[in-house]
Amino acid sequence: MKNKLKVFSIASLLAVACSSNAVERTITVNADIDSTVDLTLSSGDPLPPSIDMQYLPGKGLSDNSLHVKLWTNSADKDLIVQLATPVILRQKDGTGTIPLKVTLNGTELSPSETTLTYATIFPNGSANGSAILPLTFSQATPGPITTAGKYSGMADILITQSTK
Repeated sequence: MKNKLKVFSIASLLAVACSSNAVERTITVNADIDSTVDLTLSSGDPLPPSIDMQYLPGKGLSDNSLHVKLWTNSADKDLIVQLATPVILRQKDGTGTIPLKVTLNGTELSPSETTLTYATIFPNGSANGSAILPLTFSQATPGPITTAGKYSGMADILITQSTK
């Protein structure tokens, strides 16, 4: 009887040990680091990877604005902002295009450099980021769009710290 109890106990322990399952999950963590400047939502969260613009028949695309902050490690250097290329929505089949206008705090951005003065955008210093600024995407020439379809484009905003 004692041997049967030992065998039963060992079998029970082995059953418990063998029945525990393990699951492994792998998460890729990325970081894009520039130690001098950054552009985030006003909350400090990253910008969304995409935005949607609503089309109103007879009127055109509605503006889409994000409230953003600029960040810098400098206590006095201006920031230079520009678009890498003009922002153009292209229909997926290539039959239509819609140029967009991008403005930051009311200043239209282009592939040419735009200087934002430190004192204007960082009125309280740079420790908490810039003042909250609207980043707005709008149809360059407002009005109805005659070619229906799905459109997509990229807005590459380049920000550098002035060397002056």
